[in-house]
Amino acid sequence: MRSTEQANSKRALNKFLTEYDWDEQQFNHERLEELQKHGETRWSTDGYIILDDTITEKAGDEVPGVGHFYDHAEGDTVWGQDLIYAFYADDKTAYPLTFRLYEKQDEDDQDHDTKYDLAREIITELEEEVGVPANTYLFDSWFAHDSGLPEHIESYGKDWIGPLRSNRQVTYAGKELRVDALEERIDTVERDIDDETYHIWTKKLPVSQLGDVKLVIAEKETDGDEDNPIKYLATNKTDAPTAHIIRSYGMRWRIETFFEDSKQDLGLGDCELQTDGGASRHWHLLMAAYSLVRLDPDSSALGTVRSKASSLRANLEHSLKEAVYNLLSWVRDNDDRGVDDLMTEIDHLFVHSTTEASVQS
Repeated sequence: MRSTEQANSKRALNKFLTEYDWDEQQFNHERLEELQKHGETRWSTDGYIILDDTITEKAGDEVPGVGHFYDHAEGDTVWGQDLIYAFYADDKTAYPLTFRLYEKQDEDDQDHDTKYDLAREIITELEEEVGVPANTYLFDSWFAHDSGLPEHIESYGKDWIGPLRSNRQVTYAGKELRVDALEERIDTVERDIDDETYHIWTKKLPVSQLGDVKLVIAEKETDGDEDNPIKYLATNKTDAPTAHIIRSYGMRWRIETFFEDSKQDLGLGDCELQTDGGASRHWHLLMAAYSLVRLDPDSSALGTVRSKASSLRANLEHSLKEAVYNLLSWVRDNDDRGVDDLMTEIDHLFVHSTTEASVQS
Protein backbone atom coordinates (compact mmCIF):
# COMPACT_ATOMS: atom_id res chain seq x y z
CA MET A 1 0.00 0.00 0.00
CA ARG A 2 2.76 2.44 0.98
CA SER A 3 4.73 1.72 -2.22
CA THR A 4 1.61 2.35 -4.28
CA GLU A 5 1.01 5.69 -2.53
CA GLN A 6 4.64 6.70 -3.06
CA ALA A 7 4.46 5.77 -6.74
CA ASN A 8 1.25 7.78 -7.16
CA SER A 9 2.83 10.77 -5.42
CA LYS A 10 5.91 10.61 -7.66
CA ARG A 11 3.74 10.39 -10.79
CA ALA A 12 1.66 13.35 -9.62
CA LEU A 13 4.79 15.41 -8.94
CA ASN A 14 6.33 14.48 -12.30
CA LYS A 15 3.08 15.43 -14.06
CA PHE A 16 2.98 18.73 -12.18
CA LEU A 17 6.55 19.53 -13.23
CA THR A 18 6.33 18.46 -16.86
CA GLU A 19 2.73 18.63 -18.10
CA TYR A 20 0.67 21.25 -16.30
CA ASP A 21 0.67 24.74 -17.79
CA TRP A 22 2.20 27.21 -15.34
CA ASP A 23 4.61 30.08 -15.90
CA GLU A 24 7.70 29.52 -13.77
CA GLN A 25 9.09 33.03 -14.42
CA GLN A 26 5.84 34.61 -13.22
CA PHE A 27 5.92 32.24 -10.25
CA ASN A 28 9.45 33.39 -9.46
CA HIS A 29 8.58 37.07 -9.72
CA GLU A 30 5.60 36.53 -7.40
CA ARG A 31 7.94 34.76 -4.94
CA LEU A 32 10.19 37.82 -4.90
CA GLU A 33 7.19 40.13 -4.48
CA GLU A 34 6.04 38.08 -1.49
CA LEU A 35 9.47 38.36 0.13
CA GLN A 36 9.18 42.16 -0.01
CA LYS A 37 6.08 42.04 2.20
CA HIS A 38 8.17 40.89 5.18
CA GLY A 39 10.68 43.10 6.96
CA GLU A 40 13.16 40.30 7.53
CA THR A 41 13.44 39.53 3.79
CA ARG A 42 12.79 42.95 2.23
CA TRP A 43 15.62 44.10 -0.03
CA SER A 44 17.21 47.56 0.05
CA THR A 45 19.66 49.78 -1.80
CA ASP A 46 22.35 48.77 0.71
CA GLY A 47 22.09 45.12 -0.35
CA TYR A 48 24.16 43.19 -2.87
CA ILE A 49 23.41 41.13 -5.97
CA ILE A 50 25.90 38.27 -6.26
CA LEU A 51 26.55 36.52 -9.57
CA ASP A 52 28.10 33.05 -9.57
CA ASP A 53 27.67 29.62 -11.10
CA THR A 54 27.68 26.10 -9.70
CA ILE A 55 28.17 22.66 -11.22
CA THR A 56 25.88 19.75 -10.33
CA GLU A 57 27.42 16.40 -11.25
CA LYS A 58 25.43 13.93 -13.36
CA ALA A 59 25.86 10.31 -14.39
CA GLY A 60 23.75 10.22 -17.57
CA ASP A 61 23.51 12.32 -20.69
CA GLU A 62 19.75 12.81 -21.06
CA VAL A 63 19.27 15.85 -18.83
CA PRO A 64 19.28 19.38 -20.31
CA GLY A 65 22.61 21.18 -20.72
CA VAL A 66 24.76 18.30 -19.50
CA GLY A 67 28.42 18.42 -20.49
CA HIS A 68 32.00 18.67 -19.28
CA PHE A 69 32.59 21.71 -17.07
CA TYR A 70 35.50 22.78 -14.90
CA ASP A 71 34.39 22.76 -11.27
CA HIS A 72 36.51 25.10 -9.12
CA ALA A 73 35.20 23.42 -5.97
CA GLU A 74 36.56 20.07 -7.17
CA GLY A 75 39.59 21.48 -8.97
CA ASP A 76 38.81 19.28 -11.96
CA THR A 77 36.53 18.85 -14.96
CA VAL A 78 33.27 17.07 -14.16
CA TRP A 79 30.26 15.82 -16.12
CA GLY A 80 27.22 17.79 -15.08
CA GLN A 81 25.03 20.86 -15.44
CA ASP A 82 26.19 24.46 -15.04
CA LEU A 83 23.71 26.85 -13.41
CA ILE A 84 24.31 30.61 -13.22
CA TYR A 85 22.58 32.27 -10.28
CA ALA A 86 21.88 35.78 -9.08
CA PHE A 87 21.58 35.97 -5.31
CA TYR A 88 20.50 38.80 -3.01
CA ALA A 89 22.25 39.40 0.33
CA ASP A 90 22.40 42.06 3.00
CA ASP A 91 23.09 42.14 6.74
CA LYS A 92 19.76 40.53 7.65
CA THR A 93 18.79 38.15 4.83
CA ALA A 94 19.93 36.22 1.78
CA TYR A 95 18.04 34.35 -0.97
CA PRO A 96 18.27 33.46 -4.68
CA LEU A 97 16.83 35.85 -7.26
CA THR A 98 16.92 33.99 -10.56
CA PHE A 99 19.09 31.64 -12.62
CA ARG A 100 19.99 30.47 -16.12
CA LEU A 101 21.13 27.04 -17.33
CA TYR A 102 24.32 27.33 -19.37
CA GLU A 103 24.80 24.94 -22.26
CA LYS A 104 28.22 24.62 -23.85
CA GLN A 105 28.53 26.19 -27.26
CA ASP A 106 28.98 23.92 -30.25
CA GLU A 107 31.71 24.93 -32.66
CA ASP A 108 29.15 25.26 -35.48
CA ASP A 109 26.59 27.17 -33.38
CA GLN A 110 27.49 30.85 -33.51
CA ASP A 111 24.14 32.01 -32.05
CA HIS A 112 24.50 30.03 -28.83
CA ASP A 113 24.38 32.08 -25.61
CA THR A 114 27.69 32.28 -23.80
CA LYS A 115 27.94 32.35 -20.02
CA TYR A 116 28.56 36.09 -20.28
CA ASP A 117 25.40 36.52 -22.41
CA LEU A 118 23.33 34.74 -19.77
CA ALA A 119 24.81 36.84 -16.97
CA ARG A 120 23.94 40.03 -18.85
CA GLU A 121 20.44 38.65 -19.46
CA ILE A 122 20.05 38.06 -15.72
CA ILE A 123 21.12 41.64 -14.95
CA THR A 124 18.64 43.00 -17.49
CA GLU A 125 15.82 40.96 -15.93
CA LEU A 126 16.66 42.12 -12.41
CA GLU A 127 16.94 45.78 -13.40
CA GLU A 128 14.13 46.13 -15.95
CA GLU A 129 11.55 43.53 -14.89
CA VAL A 130 12.06 42.81 -11.19
CA GLY A 131 13.49 46.13 -10.04
CA VAL A 132 15.90 44.94 -7.36
CA PRO A 133 17.13 48.15 -5.66
CA ALA A 134 20.51 46.79 -4.48
CA ASN A 135 23.21 49.21 -5.60
CA THR A 136 26.18 46.83 -5.83
CA TYR A 137 26.94 43.68 -7.83
CA LEU A 138 29.57 41.16 -6.70
CA PHE A 139 31.17 38.54 -8.93
CA ASP A 140 34.30 36.40 -9.22
CA SER A 141 37.35 36.86 -11.45
CA TRP A 142 35.81 34.82 -14.28
CA PHE A 143 32.94 37.29 -14.69
CA ALA A 144 35.34 40.23 -14.29
CA HIS A 145 37.41 39.08 -17.28
CA ASP A 146 36.43 40.11 -20.83
CA SER A 147 32.72 39.78 -20.09
CA GLY A 148 31.30 43.26 -20.57
CA LEU A 149 29.46 42.81 -17.25
CA PRO A 150 30.93 45.89 -15.52
CA GLU A 151 29.82 48.13 -18.39
CA HIS A 152 26.36 46.53 -18.46
CA ILE A 153 25.98 47.04 -14.71
CA GLU A 154 27.12 50.65 -14.95
CA SER A 155 24.54 51.31 -17.69
CA TYR A 156 21.89 50.93 -14.97
CA GLY A 157 23.71 53.31 -12.63
CA LYS A 158 24.87 50.49 -10.35
CA ASP A 159 28.26 49.68 -8.82
CA TRP A 160 30.32 46.50 -8.92
CA ILE A 161 33.19 44.80 -7.09
CA GLY A 162 35.17 41.88 -8.48
CA PRO A 163 38.64 40.34 -8.18
CA LEU A 164 41.19 40.44 -10.97
CA ARG A 165 43.18 37.47 -12.17
CA SER A 166 46.83 37.71 -11.23
CA ASN A 167 47.87 38.19 -14.87
CA ARG A 168 45.51 41.13 -15.51
CA GLN A 169 47.31 44.12 -17.00
CA VAL A 170 47.37 47.42 -15.08
CA THR A 171 49.12 50.72 -15.70
CA TYR A 172 51.30 51.93 -12.83
CA ALA A 173 53.92 54.70 -12.87
CA GLY A 174 53.54 54.95 -16.63
CA LYS A 175 54.26 51.25 -17.20
CA GLU A 176 51.92 48.41 -18.13
CA LEU A 177 52.48 45.28 -16.05
CA ARG A 178 50.70 42.32 -14.48
CA VAL A 179 48.74 43.15 -11.36
CA ASP A 180 50.68 40.59 -9.30
CA ALA A 181 53.92 42.34 -10.28
CA LEU A 182 52.80 45.35 -8.26
CA GLU A 183 53.72 43.52 -5.06
CA GLU A 184 57.40 44.23 -5.73
CA ARG A 185 56.74 47.95 -6.20
CA ILE A 186 54.39 48.85 -3.36
CA ASP A 187 54.34 49.07 0.43
CA THR A 188 51.26 47.68 2.15
CA VAL A 189 49.68 49.01 5.33
CA GLU A 190 48.49 46.76 8.14
CA ARG A 191 44.84 47.29 9.08
CA ASP A 192 42.31 45.52 11.28
CA ILE A 193 38.89 45.01 9.68
CA ASP A 194 36.16 43.06 11.50
CA ASP A 195 38.65 41.31 13.82
CA GLU A 196 40.85 40.26 10.89
CA THR A 197 44.28 41.68 10.08
CA TYR A 198 45.01 42.66 6.48
CA HIS A 199 48.00 44.03 4.63
CA ILE A 200 46.50 46.52 2.20
CA TRP A 201 47.49 48.78 -0.68
CA THR A 202 45.00 50.78 -2.72
CA LYS A 203 45.10 53.20 -5.62
CA LYS A 204 42.98 54.44 -8.50
CA LEU A 205 44.62 53.36 -11.77
CA PRO A 206 43.84 52.06 -15.28
CA VAL A 207 43.10 48.34 -15.67
CA SER A 208 42.86 46.62 -19.04
CA GLN A 209 39.26 46.48 -20.37
CA LEU A 210 37.94 48.28 -17.27
CA GLY A 211 39.44 51.76 -17.50
CA ASP A 212 40.12 53.77 -14.36
CA VAL A 213 39.04 51.81 -11.29
CA LYS A 214 39.93 51.59 -7.63
CA LEU A 215 42.32 48.69 -7.05
CA VAL A 216 42.62 47.15 -3.59
CA ILE A 217 45.39 44.64 -2.97
CA ALA A 218 44.61 42.82 0.27
CA GLU A 219 46.31 39.91 2.01
CA LYS A 220 44.68 38.54 5.15
CA GLU A 221 46.84 37.15 7.94
CA THR A 222 46.06 33.50 8.68
CA ASP A 223 47.34 30.84 11.06
CA GLY A 224 49.44 27.87 10.03
CA ASP A 225 49.30 26.49 6.51
CA GLU A 226 45.87 27.88 5.62
CA ASP A 227 45.64 28.78 1.95
CA ASN A 228 45.62 32.57 1.67
CA PRO A 229 45.74 33.94 -1.86
CA ILE A 230 46.15 37.67 -2.24
CA LYS A 231 43.03 39.40 -3.51
CA TYR A 232 43.22 42.01 -6.24
CA LEU A 233 39.84 43.69 -5.89
CA ALA A 234 38.67 46.16 -8.53
CA THR A 235 35.62 48.40 -8.30
CA ASN A 236 34.04 51.42 -9.94
CA LYS A 237 33.31 52.74 -6.43
CA THR A 238 36.44 54.86 -6.58
CA ASP A 239 35.55 57.01 -3.56
CA ALA A 240 34.49 54.15 -1.27
CA PRO A 241 36.62 53.43 1.83
CA THR A 242 38.91 50.43 1.50
CA ALA A 243 37.33 48.70 4.50
CA HIS A 244 33.93 48.99 2.80
CA ILE A 245 35.26 47.31 -0.34
CA ILE A 246 36.71 44.40 1.63
CA ARG A 247 33.60 43.97 3.79
CA SER A 248 31.36 44.15 0.74
CA TYR A 249 33.24 41.50 -1.18
CA GLY A 250 33.10 39.28 1.89
CA MET A 251 29.34 38.99 1.30
CA ARG A 252 30.06 36.63 -1.60
CA TRP A 253 30.25 33.70 0.82
CA ARG A 254 26.45 33.88 1.11
CA ILE A 255 25.93 32.37 -2.34
CA GLU A 256 28.51 29.66 -1.64
CA THR A 257 26.51 28.72 1.47
CA PHE A 258 23.34 28.65 -0.64
CA PHE A 259 24.94 26.25 -3.12
CA GLU A 260 26.26 24.00 -0.36
CA ASP A 261 23.02 23.91 1.62
CA SER A 262 20.81 23.48 -1.44
CA LYS A 263 22.83 20.55 -2.75
CA GLN A 264 22.94 18.92 0.68
CA ASP A 265 19.39 19.55 1.90
CA LEU A 266 17.14 20.69 -0.97
CA GLY A 267 18.15 18.49 -3.91
CA LEU A 268 19.79 21.11 -6.12
CA GLY A 269 21.82 18.41 -7.84
CA ASP A 270 19.18 15.68 -7.74
CA CYS A 271 17.02 16.79 -10.67
CA GLU A 272 16.95 14.08 -13.36
CA LEU A 273 14.06 15.49 -15.43
CA GLN A 274 14.88 15.27 -19.12
CA THR A 275 12.91 18.27 -20.38
CA ASP A 276 14.00 21.90 -20.18
CA GLY A 277 10.66 22.94 -18.71
CA GLY A 278 10.58 20.22 -16.07
CA ALA A 279 14.14 20.93 -14.92
CA SER A 280 13.48 24.67 -14.81
CA ARG A 281 10.41 24.14 -12.64
CA HIS A 282 12.36 21.88 -10.29
CA TRP A 283 14.94 24.64 -9.75
CA HIS A 284 12.27 27.33 -9.37
CA LEU A 285 10.48 25.28 -6.71
CA LEU A 286 13.81 24.81 -4.93
CA MET A 287 14.24 28.60 -4.75
CA ALA A 288 10.71 28.87 -3.35
CA ALA A 289 11.45 26.24 -0.69
CA TYR A 290 14.66 28.04 0.29
CA SER A 291 12.75 31.31 0.58
CA LEU A 292 10.01 29.77 2.73
CA VAL A 293 12.62 28.50 5.17
CA ARG A 294 14.16 31.98 5.30
CA LEU A 295 10.75 33.43 6.21
CA ASP A 296 10.75 31.40 9.43
CA PRO A 297 10.56 34.10 12.14
CA ASP A 298 12.59 31.95 14.53
CA SER A 299 15.41 31.52 12.02
CA SER A 300 18.82 32.83 13.00
CA ALA A 301 20.36 31.95 9.64
CA LEU A 302 19.30 35.24 8.09
CA GLY A 303 22.75 36.73 8.16
CA THR A 304 22.57 38.56 11.49
CA VAL A 305 25.88 36.93 12.32
CA ARG A 306 28.56 35.88 9.88
CA SER A 307 28.56 32.28 10.96
CA LYS A 308 27.36 28.95 9.66
CA ALA A 309 26.43 27.82 13.16
CA SER A 310 22.73 27.95 12.22
CA SER A 311 22.48 26.22 8.85
CA LEU A 312 19.68 25.60 6.43
CA ARG A 313 19.42 22.07 7.80
CA ALA A 314 18.65 23.46 11.26
CA ASN A 315 15.89 25.59 9.78
CA LEU A 316 14.51 22.62 7.86
CA GLU A 317 14.49 20.54 11.04
CA HIS A 318 12.65 23.34 12.85
CA SER A 319 10.09 23.59 10.02
CA LEU A 320 9.62 19.82 9.99
CA LYS A 321 9.03 19.74 13.75
CA GLU A 322 6.50 22.55 13.42
CA ALA A 323 4.72 20.74 10.58
CA VAL A 324 4.57 17.49 12.57
CA TYR A 325 3.26 19.36 15.62
CA ASN A 326 0.55 21.02 13.52
CA LEU A 327 -0.37 17.67 11.96
CA LEU A 328 -0.69 15.99 15.36
CA SER A 329 -2.77 18.90 16.65
CA TRP A 330 -5.05 18.60 13.64
CA VAL A 331 -5.48 14.84 14.21
CA ARG A 332 -6.23 15.46 17.89
CA ASP A 333 -8.86 18.06 17.00
CA ASN A 334 -10.50 15.57 14.61
CA ASP A 335 -10.55 12.55 16.92
CA ASP A 336 -14.12 11.76 15.88
CA ARG A 337 -13.03 10.90 12.31
CA GLY A 338 -11.60 7.61 11.13
CA VAL A 339 -8.02 7.09 9.93
CA ASP A 340 -9.08 6.42 6.33
CA ASP A 341 -11.08 9.65 6.28
CA LEU A 342 -8.13 11.66 7.60
CA MET A 343 -5.69 10.05 5.15
CA THR A 344 -8.01 10.84 2.24
CA GLU A 345 -8.05 14.51 3.20
CA ILE A 346 -4.26 14.59 3.64
CA ASP A 347 -3.77 12.97 0.23
CA HIS A 348 -6.10 15.53 -1.34
CA LEU A 349 -4.27 18.39 0.39
CA PHE A 350 -0.74 17.40 -0.63
CA VAL A 351 -1.38 16.10 -4.17
CA HIS A 352 -4.68 17.00 -5.75
CA SER A 353 -5.04 20.55 -4.42
CA THR A 354 -1.60 21.44 -5.78
CA THR A 355 -2.31 20.18 -9.27
CA GLU A 356 -5.82 21.63 -9.34
CA ALA A 357 -4.49 25.04 -8.36
CA SER A 358 -1.91 24.89 -11.14
CA VAL A 359 -4.60 24.04 -13.71
CA GLN A 360 -6.80 26.93 -12.55
CA SER A 361 -3.90 29.35 -12.81
